Amino acid sequence: MACWLRRAGGLAPGATVLVWLWRRVSKNQVVGEWDTERVLSGRLGLVADPYHGLAADYDWIFDDGALAGGAAVNQPATARLLQRIGPARDVLDAACGTGVDAAVLARRGFNVRAADGSEAMVEVAAARFRREGLAIPVQHCLWADLPAAIDERFDVVLCTGNALVHAVGHDAMVQALIGLRRMARPGGHVVIDSRNWEKLHAERRIVQVMDRVKMRGGRRCVVLYAWEVPDRLDEEHIAHLVFLFEDGERIEPHEYRLSFRPCTLGELRERLELAGLQEVDTDYGEAVDRYAVIAVAA
Repeated sequence: MACWLRRAGGLAPGATVLVWLWRRVSKNQVVGEWDTERVLSGRLGLVADPYHGLAADYDWIFDDGALAGGAAVNQPATARLLQRIGPARDVLDAACGTGVDAAVLARRGFNVRAADGSEAMVEVAAARFRREGLAIPVQHCLWADLPAAIDERFDVVLCTGNALVHAVGHDAMVQALIGLRRMARPGGHVVIDSRNWEKLHAERRIVQVMDRVKMRGGRRCVVLYAWEVPDRLDEEHIAHLVFLFEDGERIEPHEYRLSFRPCTLGELRERLELAGLQEVDTDYGEAVDRYAVIAVAA
């Protein structure tokens, strides 16, 4: 991500709003002044669905290439695994979101099933699958409940999109990982995709703006994150996810508040071990924004 504020000849469209936002965030004026009618909070699987409302806008996070060709499934470690096992294998996308990666894998020839802990995301994913003519079963289910809800077992179980940190706290995350492990058949793999929380916390970039304006259906949109980063990495991090839709000279902001309890790579590895999983690959690096850990049953 990069701050998108200028172009040749002056400020880019919407930049005045971004400059204003930057000044407000840098002076700690954001907290408490967002539109509480639209701001969402909550921890997935524990309280009200934090993606209610956001699900309708969520695809604006992805560029057109990701919508067509995949997002998390193209990250290095995950892509290596999928290439190695080849198509026609059974994949469970257990954090399917709006169904972008599940749809891409189905088009590649994988046998895909999808689930998500957000009912709103499941509705959007189901609509995508119908629209694209893809026979992908999708259901609302929490990770710990998957083994009882789905009889089938899979060659690959995906938990991508930085979703795992919605299982708040040590014990909840271990139970989620146990549920994911139990969905993999013998010899199967579990994929955990995560934001590099150590990097985000160290850099303390309060405002992160997507590096391009997206144009779809006659609409223009700039997407940004405004972060509340606490002093300690293990404390609650708040992301204000903002979609700025341009309509001529007007800006229509859609604002959502998401809560995260990050964990470090070391903590994730410890919890994988407690859940009976053994790491076999990762693309983690101190300089990367996201990484995946590939694990098998120990």
